[in-house]
Amino acid sequence: MTEEENGLIMKLKGEQTQLDAAFYKDMFEVMIQHSPLSMYILNDWSFSYVNKHFCVLTGYSEEEMLNDEKQLNKIIHPDDLFIVKDRILNSEENQETYARYRLRLYKKDGEMIYIEVHSKKILKNGQSFLFGSVFEVTGEVIADLRLRENQERFESLFYNNPDAVFTFDLEGNFTDLNPACEELTGYSKQELMEMSFSPFIVPEDMEVTQEYFGQAAKGIPNNHDITMLDKDGKRKNIEITKFPVKQAGEIVGVYGIAKDITERIEHKKIMEELIFFDSLTKLPNRKLFEDRLTQILNFSELNGKPTAVLFLDLDRFKFINDSLGHHLGDEFLKIVSKRLADNVRLTDTVGRFAGDEFAILLPNTGEEESIKMAERLNQVLVEPFDINGHSLSISASIGIAFSKGIGESVDELVKKADIAMYHTKKHGKNSFTVYSEELDQNTAYKLAIEEGLRSAIDHQEFVLHYQPITNLKTGELSAMEALIRWNHPDLGMVPPDQFIPVSEESGQIISIGTWVLQTACLQNKAWQAEGIHPFKICVNISTIQLQHPNFLQTVKKTLDETGLDAEWLELEVTESILMENTETLKESLANLKSLGISISIDDFGTGYTSLSYLRQFSFNRVKIDRSFIGDISHDLNGKEITSTIISLAHKLNMDVTAEGIEDEIQLTYLREENCDGGQGYFFSRPLPVEMHKLTNTPKKFW
Repeated sequence: MTEEENGLIMKLKGEQTQLDAAFYKDMFEVMIQHSPLSMYILNDWSFSYVNKHFCVLTGYSEEEMLNDEKQLNKIIHPDDLFIVKDRILNSEENQETYARYRLRLYKKDGEMIYIEVHSKKILKNGQSFLFGSVFEVTGEVIADLRLRENQERFESLFYNNPDAVFTFDLEGNFTDLNPACEELTGYSKQELMEMSFSPFIVPEDMEVTQEYFGQAAKGIPNNHDITMLDKDGKRKNIEITKFPVKQAGEIVGVYGIAKDITERIEHKKIMEELIFFDSLTKLPNRKLFEDRLTQILNFSELNGKPTAVLFLDLDRFKFINDSLGHHLGDEFLKIVSKRLADNVRLTDTVGRFAGDEFAILLPNTGEEESIKMAERLNQVLVEPFDINGHSLSISASIGIAFSKGIGESVDELVKKADIAMYHTKKHGKNSFTVYSEELDQNTAYKLAIEEGLRSAIDHQEFVLHYQPITNLKTGELSAMEALIRWNHPDLGMVPPDQFIPVSEESGQIISIGTWVLQTACLQNKAWQAEGIHPFKICVNISTIQLQHPNFLQTVKKTLDETGLDAEWLELEVTESILMENTETLKESLANLKSLGISISIDDFGTGYTSLSYLRQFSFNRVKIDRSFIGDISHDLNGKEITSTIISLAHKLNMDVTAEGIEDEIQLTYLREENCDGGQGYFFSRPLPVEMHKLTNTPKKFW
């Protein structure tokens, strides 16, 4: 072959080699650069190559990965960086050529992922290179962590549960159990793991236990109570829950949770013994009474015969209880209960509801017979009781209600008897009242008033009217009495004599009284600021206000806040207030007078008070009750009583005001008797503030 031919052949081979190299380079681009697997080459501490998938995985560009010598530190979690560094150092020391490990990697956007690295070491031209492939395993790692957490949680719940938790195979043999099983049964874990549940179950519960176990083994969860025997033969009541154990969709055993409910069962038995009877008197309690009443009412609907309920409340029991002490008070209730039970028929039921409240059920009993029963009970209760050497008597207030027939509910009938009893207690005691619709309406009206009072101040429903008090010697205005009025949104204008007693019973008189005091003082100060000739403002206060420990401070605070001088305020107390604790009252009134305000006694002469009280309390003013003033025009005894009160008050250095003056005859007589002041329709009705035409000169009424 000629040299020319050899040269041609060599040239062709060279061209073929170049073609092969280009082919393999393209193959590399397709297989490596575009591989769906992340790949890299690490030379020393820097990346010398990353494929596109690695860039997609990390979020960094190829340029960022290859040109930043600190890129490795950026993407690897600080706590995992030592793994890579150890790998690099190992490669330099020509140690292991292959490694597999997991790392936490930060993407460019800050997201942390888990990766698995497969690393291969290659030495070339005296240099060490790490070739690696990277797989994201975030989902697998998180799933593994959750599985581990669930396993730890399960083991914690299983082994630390205070209830006995265990598993059985399908034959009922223990396969696992927690320490609480040992405490419940008295056997050790080793002993229990060689046993089935059968030896623990009492014979009478064995059949039902096996039935429930069979249900759980068929995939039906259940819960039931059984009695078991522990190692010492002690019976225990347990509540047990069973449900199937599944593996790969198949039932392979039964889970069980057992709770010792022995104390609960014993407590339940005791409660069942007490649930229908009062623990003190052993009489039927409200629950049993109402249960019997329900049965009687149902039977009454069939035979058409009425049923009566008597609601009974002992009068003065609180006084007796406080006097004797609660221990003897309880003994007293026992004796009263026995006397009640001894004086009813065998078919009747005497029940104790609460405290000193009793109810008596009279089946098939008409009105006449029920009234006779109430009268009999009143009579037997007033007969003396002997309590620990004390001879005591008591009376009762009784309410009677009768069933109407079909549709009558237990609650309605008892409530009616209660309403009738309340009426008795309020209007007489030691008696009885038969329920009527009128009583119910009055109670409903009272409840509406009590409920409305709670928001009346906030809703600005109260208003003050003012009635002048006239100096009968000069005819000039000397004072104004503030009188509260309530404009109820539904009931209209409610008279004070209807809502004041309710406010006293409910305790709302404190807030209402404070409002009246402050409003009246503000108004008097406003009149003074207008240049009106000054006069006293008179405000009524109740016993409850006067006895309140903070009332003195309330008055002080009101005067300070309104700026009204104490000399222009007068507080009025009713004569009945003097029936309260005299020493306490004297101290309260003395403290109020020390502020510089005046105190007057209202409605004087109605018969509640000893005349000596006037001397003890030294009021500034006495107001004669209007009933005596009304007698003046008719020349009745009221004239002499009025004259006597005026004379007595003056001798005790007190002013006198006559209430209810309505005509010239009354006015003339009072002036002749030297009465100091007068108040009534003759001068003016109580009017709202805007209707009083006051000027800066003293107002005269004649």
